[in-house]
Amino acid sequence: MRSIDPSTIPSAESHRYLLTCVAPRPIAFVGTQDREGRVNLSPFSFFNAFGANPPIVAFSPAFRGTDGSAKHTFSNIKQTGEFTVSVVNFGMVEQMSLASADWPEGVDEFEKSGFTKLSSQKISPPGVQESPMVMECKLLQHVDLGGEAASGNLMIGEVVMFHIKESVFDGKYPHHERLDLVARMGGPYYCRAVGDAVFELPKPTGLGIGFDGLPQEVRESHVLTGNHLAKLAGVKEIPDLQQVEEYVAKIVEMEKTIGEGRPDDLEAEMRGGDVDRVALATLGASAQVKGNPDAVRELFHRSVAWLLDNGSVNDAWLLALIPKLWRKTT
Repeated sequence: MRSIDPSTIPSAESHRYLLTCVAPRPIAFVGTQDREGRVNLSPFSFFNAFGANPPIVAFSPAFRGTDGSAKHTFSNIKQTGEFTVSVVNFGMVEQMSLASADWPEGVDEFEKSGFTKLSSQKISPPGVQESPMVMECKLLQHVDLGGEAASGNLMIGEVVMFHIKESVFDGKYPHHERLDLVARMGGPYYCRAVGDAVFELPKPTGLGIGFDGLPQEVRESHVLTGNHLAKLAGVKEIPDLQQVEEYVAKIVEMEKTIGEGRPDDLEAEMRGGDVDRVALATLGASAQVKGNPDAVRELFHRSVAWLLDNGSVNDAWLLALIPKLWRKTT
């Protein structure tokens, strides 16, 4: 692992590390207005939500790295204390990119990028009508993060009004597939929060045994990843050997009913996706490496990993403990 002291490198290099590694980042499409009523629209990806009571969002319009001057967004908010944040979905991304150009002061980026102004109810700056969600915000605090060229300015705002398109609701709340949001990565790269890029991870419902409660041969496995071990460590208790014995008996009984169709190719059974047949194929394959404890452990852990990847945590535990059962009974 490389260790880099940011005080020894140019700020542009630190900026690149942050953009690339602190990602994906949601995009705040910020609408502002100066004292003369001239509007500005610009995207910022140093942005997030920071509270719900009251609802708080914050973003950072940095001083320009070239000459240390302030961006129009920052200047406008300092003048008026108001701004809108419109979220950005895939259907807006090209227009948003066009608005991000460093247009001269007084130029209306709504017009340049072809967006429609959405009138606000509690503040003056407009939002982006094409956005699936717009937040009207009042500045709570400005935190100066350096005061030099390329330094950030944390603009913390209270959301005083939400505007959310009906089309993105799935019942009471918006749904990520309907929102189709995009986020910034490093350089010119973005990501899209729909389809295969999104996965579900249930929140723990109680206290598990933790990594320190895993058997040593499981915890030190060369096959099981940290994700696999975390699933095993999330159970409230490890199955006892009687449960393992009953599990083996069930698998053996299944083998008797299969007859000539018994599984003899573990990889093929994994592709087939039947949990019990994978367990039976694992028992069959173990006979070929029975005299080699390391090979037996690796074989079982490969099947345990497959079971975990397919959501069968209990079966994974039972299969993982079979070698321990065998050692105890021999």
